[in-house]
Amino acid sequence: RFDPHQKTAEEICTMIELRNVSKWYGDFQVLDDCSTMVSKGEVVVVCGPSGSGKSTLIKCVNGLEEFQKGEIQFDGISVGDKKTDLPKLRSKIGMVFQNFELYPHLSVVKNIKLAQLKVLKRSVEEADQKTIQLLERVGLADQALKFPAQLSGGQQQRLVIARAIAIEPKVLLLDEPASALDPISTLKIEELINDLKKEYT
Repeated sequence: RFDPHQKTAEEICTMIELRNVSKWYGDFQVLDDCSTMVSKGEVVVVCGPSGSGKSTLIKCVNGLEEFQKGEIQFDGISVGDKKTDLPKLRSKIGMVFQNFELYPHLSVVKNIKLAQLKVLKRSVEEADQKTIQLLERVGLADQALKFPAQLSGGQQQRLVIARAIAIEPKVLLLDEPASALDPISTLKIEELINDLKKEYT
């Protein structure tokens, strides 16, 4: 975490702030008075056993899950405010889901291009150029025309990360990015995440 004694107030930029966030599924409380702050360039790991609410907490940050109490702000914008344009907010947040959530009917290239065309309104030429760069970066250039089902778990995870950073988000949320992967694939994902951290610092 940033040390406020080593950086000025101008250098410390809060990207995510949770204040006393609680959430229930019916009578079951999955989040209980959660509070934290995440600064620009900071890497935060949410630890806990299965079913403890880690995924739910992450999804609350970009409005994929509603919360009943407290406040969440992303880059100064209130996530829970009914007036907040959630699609616009999500366009600034890269999300890597635990179960990938890839489009099975689209090729690797089209999975990465889609959000660039629809969300960022990039031209086809710009999206193509960005996609080629990302595929080379995550080591999937030779898999460009394949479909998700034809990729290994590690390759699919790298594809998901490439898709998430294609929109050049301000923050990147990763839900168990190395779960169920073999040791070699896990190492590659960790190296990729460490490399990405440099860009967000």
